[in-house]
Amino acid sequence: MSYLSQSSYRRQQPQSSGRLVGIAVVILLHVGVIYALATGLAQKVVHVIADPIKTEIIEEIAPPPEETPPPPPPPKFDTPPPPFIPPPEIQIAQPPPAANAIQTTTAERPPVVQPPGRPAPAAPPAPPTGGKIDVKSLAKNRPEYPAQSIRLEEAGTTVMRLFCNADGRISDATIEKSSGYERLDNAWMKEAKRGRWKCDPPTVNGQPQGAWIPSMVPLTFRLEDAR
Repeated sequence: MSYLSQSSYRRQQPQSSGRLVGIAVVILLHVGVIYALATGLAQKVVHVIADPIKTEIIEEIAPPPEETPPPPPPPKFDTPPPPFIPPPEIQIAQPPPAANAIQTTTAERPPVVQPPGRPAPAAPPAPPTGGKIDVKSLAKNRPEYPAQSIRLEEAGTTVMRLFCNADGRISDATIEKSSGYERLDNAWMKEAKRGRWKCDPPTVNGQPQGAWIPSMVPLTFRLEDAR
C-alpha cells in the first residue's frame, strides 16, 4: 500500500465510525419504543387521553347593586325665618237700619197710578171699489210666456184683482188665487203694473177716483198658445 492510499484510508475511517454510532442510537430508540408498547405504557397514555371531559357551568356572579347616595342635608340658615302669623280678621259691624226710617219711607211712597189704557187705533178705511176693466186692452197686451215654463210644461190660470187709478189705467194688482206656478203669477203681476191695461174709474162728485175693480179677473197661460 502506497502512502497516498494509507492517508486516504485514515481520513475515511473516522467518518465511517461516526455513521455506525448514529445507526446504533436509532436502533436503540426503536427498541425502547417497542418495549414501551409491549409493557402497556402506551395503553396508559391512551387511557388517560380517553377519559371523559367533564364540563361545569359556572354561574356569573352579578355585581353588587350600586349604593344610592344619601340625600343632601337640608340647608342651614344663619338666622331662622320668623314664624308666620296670620293677619287678624277685622269685621266692621254695620249699624242696623232705623225702624223709623223704614216706616217713614213706606208711608211717604206715593201710590202707583196706572196710566189710562190707550184706545185701539182705528181701522183704516176700506179702499174704494168701483170701475170696470177694458177687456180688449187685456187681450191686446199679454205678457210673454216664460221660456222655462214652456220647457217644463207649466200652465194655469191666475185670478187677480186689479186697481184702476184716476187716469183710467191699471197700476196695481193682487193675486187672489195662484196658478200653481210662481213664474206664471209673476209674469201677470209684472204686466199689470206696467200701465198698459185700460179701465173706467168710478167718479165721486163728478171727479174720477182710483178704486179697486170689484170683479175678479182670470188670466190664463196655455201651452197651445205658446206653440
